[in-house]
Amino acid sequence: MAPTGVLIGVLLAATPLFALGAVHPMLPVLGVGVMLGALAVAGIDGRTSRARDVLEVERRVPPVLSLGTPNRVDLTVRNRSGRPLHVLVKDDPPPEFETPERKHGMRLHGWEHARVSYLTTPHRRGDYEFGDLHVRGLSRLRLVWWQKDVAAAEAVCVYPNLQQLSEFDVLARRGRLQEIGVRAARARGEGTEFESLREYVPDDSFRHIDWKATARRGSPITRQYQVERNQTVLILIDAGRMMAARAGEMTRVDYSINAALMLAHVARRLGDTVGLLVFSDRIKSFVPPSRGGGQAERMLEELYALEAELVEPDYRAAVTFLRARARKRAMICAFTDLVDPEVSARALSYLSSLRPEHLPLVATIRDEEIEALADAVPRTREGAYEKALASRTLAQRELALARLCSRGVVICDARPGDLAGAVISSYLGIKRRGQL
Repeated sequence: MAPTGVLIGVLLAATPLFALGAVHPMLPVLGVGVMLGALAVAGIDGRTSRARDVLEVERRVPPVLSLGTPNRVDLTVRNRSGRPLHVLVKDDPPPEFETPERKHGMRLHGWEHARVSYLTTPHRRGDYEFGDLHVRGLSRLRLVWWQKDVAAAEAVCVYPNLQQLSEFDVLARRGRLQEIGVRAARARGEGTEFESLREYVPDDSFRHIDWKATARRGSPITRQYQVERNQTVLILIDAGRMMAARAGEMTRVDYSINAALMLAHVARRLGDTVGLLVFSDRIKSFVPPSRGGGQAERMLEELYALEAELVEPDYRAAVTFLRARARKRAMICAFTDLVDPEVSARALSYLSSLRPEHLPLVATIRDEEIEALADAVPRTREGAYEKALASRTLAQRELALARLCSRGVVICDARPGDLAGAVISSYLGIKRRGQL
């Protein structure tokens, strides 16, 4: 039990009696009696209220949570007694989660129930467990808070960000994809696959005019095109040592996994086949390109427990493996890091060798900490050294990206939180221009 302000006030009210002991020797004894009596009444009040005030508490949390994004948890509190109750309820989410607010207060009338919600953000994938629920109620005389623990241990799994897939679908229907960093791209009127004919309007390109249909109709007719379907997208994820580095709250491989799932989702919506290859110093997993109904689940299971390893990535093995299995021309989206000069040289050599049979797209994450060091004004000798080293690192990285670009590789270089939107924009641009 925890004392309330009322009980503390009663105890403080008795303290002047101790100071008046010089006036009458019995006054301190009276003060002790008042304090002991108040504590006894508070104890009886707390035990009686705890026994008679009946509360039910229930937690509702999805069995699968999304990585790196706030997940909603609902708590329902039911007053099973006939009198009003002042209640505090606190949950025990996994300590690894970021949970700004776990304690909630409410006032419930007799037989009333209420629901409160809070948000919790996991920053690592894996299996976790919520603990028990804790409830405090104000006693009938308002002297103490009584407490009960409700057994509510519950296992949950943290998967890559699945909420972004639903968010994409909603925003796509509303035409508001720019809100998640996806640049607008028309699916009709551009592309390489003929769709239909319609009347010419002044904004149409002359090269889209169908002259035979124009001659038959006696008025200008325009050909409409749509992006091609049934193309192949292969996702290549580097799970080597450089991808184990943290970028904010998550690792680089975590951001890559979230962006890869978004890319696979969008590609399937546009009718393309999607495959996945994960590698480090060896081939870790491979999901052949397919449009089957279980393809998304297979990819998700392969990526659920993926962790970057402190080994050098073997680009030669990955590219050789892909060449042997990707007979059809494909867009190969490689999620990697190009900070280390040796890794950059190997990536440059093998990824650019995919041209011209395939179209490589390299997705990298910008290092905001190194950029901040390079932009900082040094005030010490150590600061000047750090700035010079950061500037050199960024220059080497920019050189590697420029060399890839000069060899026909599409570059998508974005900040960690913008990676998914930037990759989708690059993919849609490739489809719109008919590069694949």
